[in-house]
Amino acid sequence: METRAKALHWFIRGGWLVLPDGTTRAIDVEPIVIGRSEGADVVIDDSEVSGVHCELRAISDGIAVRDLGSTNGTFCSNVRIRDAVIAGKAELTVGTTRLTIEPSGSKQRVELGYADRFGSIVGMSPKMRRVFSVLEKIAATPLSVLVLGETGTGKEGVARAIHDASTRRGGPFVVVDCGSIPQSLAESILFGHEKGAFTGANERRDGALAEADGGTLFLDELGELPLDIQPKLLRALSERQVKRIASTTFEQIDVRIIAATRRDLGSEMNAGRFRSDLFFRLAQVRIELPPLRERLADVPMLVEDICRRVQQAYAAPIVLDWIERRMASHDWPGNVRELVNVVSVAATLAATPDAIDDVLLLARDEPPPQSPHHAATAFSDAKRQAVVAFERSYFSELNRRAKGNVSEMARQSGMERHHVRAYLRKYGVDKGSA
Repeated sequence: METRAKALHWFIRGGWLVLPDGTTRAIDVEPIVIGRSEGADVVIDDSEVSGVHCELRAISDGIAVRDLGSTNGTFCSNVRIRDAVIAGKAELTVGTTRLTIEPSGSKQRVELGYADRFGSIVGMSPKMRRVFSVLEKIAATPLSVLVLGETGTGKEGVARAIHDASTRRGGPFVVVDCGSIPQSLAESILFGHEKGAFTGANERRDGALAEADGGTLFLDELGELPLDIQPKLLRALSERQVKRIASTTFEQIDVRIIAATRRDLGSEMNAGRFRSDLFFRLAQVRIELPPLRERLADVPMLVEDICRRVQQAYAAPIVLDWIERRMASHDWPGNVRELVNVVSVAATLAATPDAIDDVLLLARDEPPPQSPHHAATAFSDAKRQAVVAFERSYFSELNRRAKGNVSEMARQSGMERHHVRAYLRKYGVDKGSA
């Protein structure tokens, strides 16, 4: 019988937000969004306040304040802040409105629960335990979920796990990558089209919303969704019906939406590139996945899980030892996806540990630093040449597989898009030739 992990908890300093009219709002572990938009948790009627201006949440040290890309800024004692922790009573200025923050004098206990996994997602760190406790509560509800996090943190895995734990598990799970669809085809991909609706529409096709009927639609890279499509999507979700391009009739749909993004949607909304009403419709629950560098304590558990999934469970201790020796200072920019790539390769080579060095050290962004006691040698020259050959071959093949789509290349490699572009420029790989 499977044993449950030990329950964890943490302590936070909650507090109160006092509005100009004297009303108060409790500040807890869940973020409170302040802004002019009707969907904000605290609506401020002030023309100098942005649609989504800032957010407050309780942490162990006090009240965390984060500006959400507001136009006019968030100020505390005449100091403009982007991210700050307020430990004592303070006055916050947003636009021309003054708010008072009063952290509580004592800390309150927040239970993190027992779970150290949810679906395919694993982790024992407090941050992941907190994520799992929220996922357990919301999986069976009809609430829309917005999953936030850097590239490679596991956003699609979370979406699939929510679907599999919901009452919709028997229905379809449909994925739309908003970052890879051509703008001219976005409406057709989401809503479908009739035969002859446009050049190339040789047959009637359902869109993703209709295909996900009775199940879940996962909108990856939501921040890339074209602006002109956003009101149509909002209307379809609000009215629970869709109309294909060139059709005259609506069809009812029953779809749960889970979306994900690594973009700062606060800044996107305030810049007019993303609609705040759609954001609040999709972000009924917000889940923020921490980057791997902030939960390194989870690496041993992740290594064991990855080795088991690639049917190399015996290799976990060898691989973990190699990572601790060779990649102790690595900050894992590709997050869990990068770890999966490294462990999957290392596990197949674990019978001859030296082979892990021979293969994986060449795949690092930079070769390991040379010892100051050793001058360049024929071996080091050969190694640098091997790195160049590997990188050129890797990114040429990656470009071919992704058909020149940088977003898809970033997804497959576990790297940020600007890093991918840098390698493409470095080796003269032409995206248009894929």
